[in-house]
Parts: sequence; C-alpha cells; structure tokens
Amino acid sequence: MKFKRIEHVAIAVRDLDTVRDTLARIGLTCEHEETLPGPGVRLAMLPIGESALELLEPQREDGRTAEWIRERGEGLFHICLEVDDIEASLAELKAKGVKLRDEVPRAGHGGHRIAFIDPASTAGIVIELVEMTGGH
Repeated sequence: MKFKRIEHVAIAVRDLDTVRDTLARIGLTCEHEETLPGPGVRLAMLPIGESALELLEPQREDGRTAEWIRERGEGLFHICLEVDDIEASLAELKAKGVKLRDEVPRAGHGGHRIAFIDPASTAGIVIELVEMTGGH
C-alpha cells in the first residue's frame, strides 16, 4: 500500500466559527464547509498546499468528536492519509492483522470514501484513510 499524501489533519473544536475566523487572520482561509449528520459533526476545510486543516465541531453529544473533546479537550483529533484504492488498502491492512474501525468504506467529507484504522493498531494515533472521489 502506498500513501499519496497527508490529505488533512483534523482538529476537534468546540466553536468552529471562532476558530475558523481566528485562523483566517493568519492567512488560513476556509474553502469548504459542511455538516455530516452520520458522525454528527460540522466541518471546515482550510487548504495548505496539497493538504488541509480540517476543523471538526461536534453537533451531538454522543459522537466521537464530542467524546474526544470531553476526554482530551480541543486539539489534534486525527490524521487523514490519501490512498488510491480504499478497498485494496483495507484488505491489505486486514491481511497484515491491523484492526480496523471501519471494515467497509463510508461517505466522508466532500462525499469522499473514508475508513478509520483502529487506534489500538497505531500506537493510539487516530488515522483516517480517504479515497478522493472528486469535489472538495
């Protein structure tokens, strides 16, 4: 499996608007915002070269982002790595004995196909895989 790039670094925040506006003052501008009802988050993508910062604000108290903020506070949430073929990547990881949080890809930001590796297999680092499908 080959990773193409760090697609984004996700930051969990309590107030997306405030953080987005604060980062705009230093030159990091928002290119895309959306709400993902499944995971219960509102997000903003701030591109930096070939990667981006993703700001994640929980929209429900029972979601992973809200739980993360309650346990650890605001800050680094996960790293997203782009792959060409997410099914093949998941199959390869599974064959290597890597635990997966998502065995099957699901819709993520911008409609891209995503899946998370179980942090138990990555020294506690939350890693998302993404297969870009056009759009943001």
